[in-house]
Amino acid sequence: MPPPVRPGVPAVPSQPSRPAEPSRPAQPVVARPDPLAVSVANGTSFTPVDRQKLSERMAEALRLGADVPGRVQDGPTCGLYALGMVMDFWDLKDEKNLNPLVQDSDTVRWDSHSREPDTRRRLFDVAKQRGYTTQGEMFFAENMGKLAREYGYKAEVHHDITLEDIKACVDRKHPALVAFDVDHSGNPGLYGGKRAHWAVIESHFQKDGVDYLVATHGWTGKEYVWKAADFMASVNQLDKSDFPAAPRDITGCLRRKLVEVFP
Repeated sequence: MPPPVRPGVPAVPSQPSRPAEPSRPAQPVVARPDPLAVSVANGTSFTPVDRQKLSERMAEALRLGADVPGRVQDGPTCGLYALGMVMDFWDLKDEKNLNPLVQDSDTVRWDSHSREPDTRRRLFDVAKQRGYTTQGEMFFAENMGKLAREYGYKAEVHHDITLEDIKACVDRKHPALVAFDVDHSGNPGLYGGKRAHWAVIESHFQKDGVDYLVATHGWTGKEYVWKAADFMASVNQLDKSDFPAAPRDITGCLRRKLVEVFP
């Protein structure tokens, strides 16, 4: 179409039209996973009816457990953002509890935090200064506890945990930080530790004789409902990592560890 003629401006002679260039195929829109619509690790999936029932049970369980505010991570920083979620939880209980941002870029990312920070000491900066991380990764559960103590929290690292240990932690209304292998949908997977990732376990419930966990992590900051058996299978097989800054053998520093952070 030739350009419109404006008053007082001579029209530009139209040029011969060129053949239209072939249109590029539309790029697929990659949506974040909907936690209650994804498949569980054993290959089964939730039906719409199950989804509704699980959603109701999840909401009830969160009221009884530790419903943490979500944060979405930036970079290989899942442990730092998971710890930040726990700190936000305790800040909600008492504003005297510190809730730092992970890094400076969080100040312009709306989904990186849900509460205004009350300290300028970033989690990433302190972790790097102490030698706990290089790029934001946290492969040592003990260092997660040490980092929490830097901000005035108490932290206990539980070893060789079982499902009962996780239940006991959230029954105390304390969020539980536990590492697992995450699949491409954000659920527990079995990769031998090569996709190790930190989750915050918030609560648990039972339906039809099956134990479920309610959790969140830094991919979406939303809640996930997992079969407890699937999560524990993932937790129990964290063996080796190929992340450049991580120890190759992660059995002694990450596998079957639970970090409990509280005021």
